[in-house]
Amino acid sequence: MESWSVDQVCNWLRQRNLGELVPKFREEEVSGAALLALNDRMVQQLVKKIGHQAVLMDLINKYHQQKNGLQSLTCYCATASPEFTGAVSGKNMKSFLARYKMLQWTSSYALPDFPYDVKCILAEKKCPDHSMRIKIIEFLQADMTKYLKGSLYPNSQQYNIVVNTLLQAYPFLDEGGNGFLLWKRALKDRFKYVRRPIEDDEQVLRNKCKFGHRRGQSRKSVSAENKPLDIQLQIEEEPVYVDGQALDAHITWLKQEYMKAQRNWEEVDSRMRVTSGVRKKMIGDKAPLKEILRLFPFLRCPYQLFREFQLLTQTDICKKTVEILETYSENILSLHVVRNNPINIMLQENLKLHAEEDVQKYMKMTAACLLLPEVFGDDAALFAAVNEEVMVETPLLKVKNPFSVNSCEFALCVEREELTQLDDCAAALAALVAVFHVFEIPCPRGIRRTLAFLAS
Repeated sequence: MESWSVDQVCNWLRQRNLGELVPKFREEEVSGAALLALNDRMVQQLVKKIGHQAVLMDLINKYHQQKNGLQSLTCYCATASPEFTGAVSGKNMKSFLARYKMLQWTSSYALPDFPYDVKCILAEKKCPDHSMRIKIIEFLQADMTKYLKGSLYPNSQQYNIVVNTLLQAYPFLDEGGNGFLLWKRALKDRFKYVRRPIEDDEQVLRNKCKFGHRRGQSRKSVSAENKPLDIQLQIEEEPVYVDGQALDAHITWLKQEYMKAQRNWEEVDSRMRVTSGVRKKMIGDKAPLKEILRLFPFLRCPYQLFREFQLLTQTDICKKTVEILETYSENILSLHVVRNNPINIMLQENLKLHAEEDVQKYMKMTAACLLLPEVFGDDAALFAAVNEEVMVETPLLKVKNPFSVNSCEFALCVEREELTQLDDCAAALAALVAVFHVFEIPCPRGIRRTLAFLAS
């Protein structure tokens, strides 16, 4: 930013909805170096509106804070061991610093200052209505974007931190234990809604090309993407049963809708709920899993799999799994039985490469997830295939590069085929528990104690 020209500073102001300041900044020839040298008195002379003054000073202060943090990180890298320096050199250093900047704010995240009407509703501890929920989500999305310096691609851990902060501040928004997944889903969909019409942002265009948008298609979703907020936050009623010709119509519609790029998620939820009794009967009659998925392909989406589990058990499996990993990860990693396990050794090597607290916490949760079978004396080969091919028919986690900051992948496999992809270790573990329960798959003896612990 120090080397920016006046034109670049003006473009930066427009991107942050401060276009009204452009004429004055041009008149005063405010370059990047001058912008960073502004103090409170100078800002008051340049900018008339108090709101614009506050926003501008906040942006400048945040830049200085981030710059100071990166300088301290660079000093740390310079004094680190040769092994560390080699590991984060070149392209790795660029991605490492980018990751550091993205995660830097999460350790001290504070909720934004909500509008007056939202504050009143929250102060009265009332469950907000649809319009109020939208306003809350909009402010959270805008606040996250500000902290991410304009990026529209938060990672899963950052979503988790923001939603947890919201629910800790206002526990009544948890809605009987069902709120975490629903608010997170709504926040992710808000980011997708904001990204959709953007055609001139390099990062957005790069990701659209990466995931097939250049072909006019959308990647088959592993989650309920583009799902309206009011549907995200709806608490489901008891399932309704249907038969006869109506069932055929529902199944035909679901199969056709699954193939579309833009889906009517409200109608999907409704028809999946209506046909839940039919699925339960098919599963009870031991119908082949492939046949069930052929008739109800939306069960391949994590959101629908978790929703199906919630309909059966009234439990938010995602939230509970996160709580388990956060509660037990440190204890698991301190056990003697896992000390010399390859997963733990791999974890310790990677912890040396990352000093930021949030990254280390995420890595420890991932390791604790993968080490669960060792803790209970179960067969790890029946639980997860880490950087290996899937060799068993029963549900299994397929994990690639579990401790890589940029290239880790989690998937759920059933009958050696990939059922769905997941965002992180907590979602993957939740999906593993859910698929056994939803499809009534017999639990292999070799991991029975691990799954019994998770189910309890």
